[in-house]
Amino acid sequence: MTARTRVLILGMLMGVATIMADETSIKRSDVIFMGAREKEIYEIYGATLVSWGGKPWTDNEKAIKEFQERVKVAHDLGIRYSAGAAFRTAFVGMMDFDANWRDSLCLTIEGKPITVPWLWDHKHKKTGEPAYWFCTNAPGYRKYLKWQVMLGMKASVEGLHIDDYNGTAGTEWQGCCFCKYCMTAFKEYVKTNVSADRLKACGIESPDNFDYKTFLNGKGVKTVQDFKKILGSPEHLGPDFKRFLYFSAAAFVDEARKHGEQLVGHPLMLSVNSSCSGPESLVIAPYLAYFCGEVHHGAEKPQWGPQQNWDLEPVWAFKMGDAVGRFQACTGAGWDWAYVDAHKKPGLVRMWIAQDYAFGHCLMAPHRQWAYTKEKGTHWYQSQPEDFAHVYRFVRRNAALLDGYDSVGLIVLLYSNAAARLDHQCRLAMQHACLHLAKNSVPFEIVIAGDDWLDVKLSADKLAKYKALVVCEPIPPRAGLDGEQKKAVDDFAAAGKVVKWDDKSGLDEAALRKLLPKQIAIEGAENVIAVARAIPDNPDAPAVLHLLNRNYDEPSDSMKKVTNIKVTLDKALFGGRTLSKATLYQPPAKLDKANPGASEPVSLGIRQVENGIEITVPELDLWGIVKLEK
Repeated sequence: MTARTRVLILGMLMGVATIMADETSIKRSDVIFMGAREKEIYEIYGATLVSWGGKPWTDNEKAIKEFQERVKVAHDLGIRYSAGAAFRTAFVGMMDFDANWRDSLCLTIEGKPITVPWLWDHKHKKTGEPAYWFCTNAPGYRKYLKWQVMLGMKASVEGLHIDDYNGTAGTEWQGCCFCKYCMTAFKEYVKTNVSADRLKACGIESPDNFDYKTFLNGKGVKTVQDFKKILGSPEHLGPDFKRFLYFSAAAFVDEARKHGEQLVGHPLMLSVNSSCSGPESLVIAPYLAYFCGEVHHGAEKPQWGPQQNWDLEPVWAFKMGDAVGRFQACTGAGWDWAYVDAHKKPGLVRMWIAQDYAFGHCLMAPHRQWAYTKEKGTHWYQSQPEDFAHVYRFVRRNAALLDGYDSVGLIVLLYSNAAARLDHQCRLAMQHACLHLAKNSVPFEIVIAGDDWLDVKLSADKLAKYKALVVCEPIPPRAGLDGEQKKAVDDFAAAGKVVKWDDKSGLDEAALRKLLPKQIAIEGAENVIAVARAIPDNPDAPAVLHLLNRNYDEPSDSMKKVTNIKVTLDKALFGGRTLSKATLYQPPAKLDKANPGASEPVSLGIRQVENGIEITVPELDLWGIVKLEK
């Protein structure tokens, strides 16, 4: 296997998450499967990695041999394999594993057990018990989860994938967990993470005998609804309790990974079911080789909108992943697959595949996908290789135009972790600004300003290479930057390089144009997006321009081809390089099993214009990759 470089992750159990550069074995051209499949399916898609690979269903010889055979099928084809553990949905297994399972239940402040909302249609077949939510701070449940990991290490796998990794932290929306184990652990957290002055201001003389539930009850907080109202209140230690839940969940994930590595005898690529999309998910980022989870692709709303570009929503996760150096492998959300299944829309999914690879990440091969609606509950979307395999094989054939390539851009969007945590509207504004820039083919990156949840410090050095910084307003006072981070932004503003965004008036285009000319201009077609990418510090390698056709026609479930497109690129986009040759690569229209993914490259017309080049694309169907050379 390809070992990955371990990095400093969390200094202490409840320290601040620290993002550092990390070398992972995930490549931009990887074709990742969500679960094990047959040999023939792997081959036709060109699979390179199995994630969500499961484990033996129990600890007996038959189950273990069957699991080992699944892993061997992949390994014989040169495919890496990640075993899987379920931190929330395997409630039946916990009940069968631990006779004292009730001791591990998540409990509300009212003392009532919490159930998993989307498993409303699941029960224990023998006892009829519902899908209870178990606490990842409870020793009994932790023992069961490590047992799952142990089973997954019964074969020599390369990775470990954890579903619903945030465990008890996910109960935030149900009122959080107030079981005895969370109360004891939070008391220890308070001792080392909350100052004596703050405790006294809250009416707590000493943390030694502190019990959070008793403390809240004394302030009149006695119901789930009461607690939800004060979760953001520092006086009630609400933000501290939330931070404790997320950091303890992340620390246990790392403990589970280490447990697996001790058993299997080598480092494991760790992934979790999550998108890299906000403060809560960034807590786990330092531990991961890559994110691997559900990302909403807007299937039920594929049309354009003035603010909500639903089909572009994954781009936010991709750009955030780039900012923290983590790859995002996607599947759609359960309701995405329910829509595709109900309306038979594989053409819509092909648009997602193209988009996700164009932005440097991927949609996992959607051979069989979990679907969900409130009406039907859990069901499954089953595709055929003819639906998608030709696009994935195109990716594998053109790996050289994907692997090692990063986004380029002289514009950077500021992401404030504190603002995203403390103000939902500010979080949405940053996301809307990102989607606006992507929709309009503005080459950009994201730079992060950290806080006490994320130890990433914005500095003048990190901003030095950019010509413009997009800042979303208004930033709430409590979420303001401080120290070196504030100085870096203030100095950029003083130099006239800050461009404002707000959700009402959008981007200040006039201010942006004063700072630099349009980097990419597209004429002759609407709803076409260009994504510029290059290999860092390698000016001799070709530059790449992805062209995404978003003219999806729902009735025919196909793309409306566009013709005679002119694309003008500013010379500064690729560092002033002189580019004189352009070649277009496009996926074939259908699967040819004798020659899957093959298509004829097309030489494009290219001419030098003032401060750049102009490329003419005669026809674009789904997706094109333009290779640009000297």
